[in-house]
Amino acid sequence: MPIYKESGVDFDSVGKFRNAIISQLSYEGGKYRRAAKIGHYSGLVSFLGNFLAIHTDNVGTKTMTALKYNHFNEIGYDLVGMNVNDIICMGAEPIAMVNYIAGSMLDDSAGTTIGTSINNACVEAGITMVGGETASVPDLVNGIDISGTVIGHLQKGKEITGIRIKEKDKVTGLASNGIHSNGFSLIRKIYENKPEMLEEDFQGKPFWESLLKGTRIYSKKLFELIQEFDLHGISHITGGGVRNLLRLKEARYKLTYPEIPPLFQKINRDGKIPNQEAFEVFNMGIGMMIISSKKDQDSIIQELGKFNPTDLGVVAAGHGISVDNYGVRYRSYY
Repeated sequence: MPIYKESGVDFDSVGKFRNAIISQLSYEGGKYRRAAKIGHYSGLVSFLGNFLAIHTDNVGTKTMTALKYNHFNEIGYDLVGMNVNDIICMGAEPIAMVNYIAGSMLDDSAGTTIGTSINNACVEAGITMVGGETASVPDLVNGIDISGTVIGHLQKGKEITGIRIKEKDKVTGLASNGIHSNGFSLIRKIYENKPEMLEEDFQGKPFWESLLKGTRIYSKKLFELIQEFDLHGISHITGGGVRNLLRLKEARYKLTYPEIPPLFQKINRDGKIPNQEAFEVFNMGIGMMIISSKKDQDSIIQELGKFNPTDLGVVAAGHGISVDNYGVRYRSYY
């Protein structure tokens, strides 16, 4: 049975490496000081009485599948979405991005497709791509790596850190477009010896094309929501799956998921992946979670109808996360 660690991704080791780096970052700045703890979805720096939010992310090994099929049509949504969806979790309005694209095979045809998809994603997110860096580094990158950095603006006192999450708060889930941009190392492991399965028809298109569906962009609508409602926490469900909730606050999140979408059912069935692992690798159909008071949830669901919102559950006494109808429970993020 393939597990994430066997595919080359050791989540626990990544966590230890990350924490080792963070432990050495003691300098908090001079004139423009760090204004939030490292480890949230974005960093904050004080700036002219308010905050600038900064975040960096990449498309990850999804680019390997895109390169295999020369299909970069929606890769820009992964680049932009992985960044703006993270920075909105702090309550910051995304302003602009820069990108960094490095690889061993850079041709103008792929560049045009990638650039078009990035531009389309920026339009949807309501931000501008102001520049970036392109590097040909064949000795370092065998393929292509697409990453970016987003900056945002945040009024001081309006930051959403998760500290105000409390018992009886409600958790609302927003539907994903599919895999989004994490878990692809495990997907490649599942199908490495049966590549023909990637060519099979799935809902009217080759299965691989469904895997390359771009990341859904939530940030623009969520920023509008933040102006209207008192949100206690926002969690982007990426690497680490449902455990991302524990990046906000160490509370007890008691959840019930809707039916798992067919795409995830197929992957889990083909890979014989148990629920305990699947929910910590994939988004399992929920790309974003919002924690709010019970009195606001109905209105929030109504406002977010385009994302097929659903009542996922409640914040209870204790610690950890459970998805009760799928029999999984987690004690920590790492």
